[in-house]
Amino acid sequence: MSADEFTELIQCQWESYETPFNGFFQIYCPTIGTGPSARLDAMRESSNRQWEWHKDDSTSHWIKVIDTETDKVIGGAQWNMYPENPYVNGMETPEPYWWPEGEGRAYVSMALEQWYAPRRERMRRPHVLLNICFVHPDFRRRGAGSLLVDWGINKADELGLEAFIEAAMPAIPLYLRHDFKVMDNYWIDPKVSQPSEEWERLKEQIPPIHRAFMWRSPKDKDVA
Repeated sequence: MSADEFTELIQCQWESYETPFNGFFQIYCPTIGTGPSARLDAMRESSNRQWEWHKDDSTSHWIKVIDTETDKVIGGAQWNMYPENPYVNGMETPEPYWWPEGEGRAYVSMALEQWYAPRRERMRRPHVLLNICFVHPDFRRRGAGSLLVDWGINKADELGLEAFIEAAMPAIPLYLRHDFKVMDNYWIDPKVSQPSEEWERLKEQIPPIHRAFMWRSPKDKDVA
């Protein structure tokens, strides 16, 4: 995938996560500012950043679905392949440098710490991870999501690896149809003892996020 193709994919990502609103997307792809170019500037920044992350990560595999009638990207996913335990030496929560310094960055840092905790606890062995998955709202319920999931679980079965997903609640039925099981659920909800007005504003921008921790065994194995 070229950089230009990736830019088109990220445009689809933004349109997908904006309808309906996805709070967790705001953590990684915030729109800073309110000017007429704020959204486009934020999209460009997030596209460049995710492209650099992808190039620097040998486990990262981005895939896309294209509508054959319009030649338009209608969905995408990022699968990470870990043939060995990726957390054998522990795992540091990434610093959200893409957020300006201040309470916004502190809020997002706490959210990311809550997000990554289940990975440290439950993914400490070889596996594949569906890190990102989205379908454009105009093309949902037409099979694109299944194509994106099938690609990854077929790779997992070829490698004999488990698969994990940190699923949004509306997506659970899709993953259940592909033999994932709900192992747990949790909330991402940063809290402080005396929240400021800015903290409360951030909580409105990024409200508590409910996720299901889902697991799939490779083929007929059962190793959870």
